[in-house]
Amino acid sequence: MDQSLCKLTFVCPPDSATHITELMLSLDPPLAGFTTWTVEGHGFGFGDATVSERVRGRVKRSMIVAVLDRKVAADLLDDIAAKGAVPHLTYWTEPVDGFGQMRPADPPAQSS
Repeated sequence: MDQSLCKLTFVCPPDSATHITELMLSLDPPLAGFTTWTVEGHGFGFGDATVSERVRGRVKRSMIVAVLDRKVAADLLDDIAAKGAVPHLTYWTEPVDGFGQMRPADPPAQSS
């Protein structure tokens, strides 16, 4: 397996996810793809939370995950920092031991 691949994960406020997604979509060469979803964050620092979030004890967040080359991940992080750091952005990288797609098998040949 290519040891240069990593999984890059971002967790950020929903309004910041659009900014990060646009940066990821503008990469050259383009990424093969990435995944986004809505999540809830638990932890400390609820200073910017809404009243409802404070009562519930969790805040709305977006999560963005991509498998990409470590160099591309580092460049993307630099690009985000250069184009305006995102408040309350958390990110991490993880090594990827395997990566691929499952393809359906060819249908069996029809006999006459």
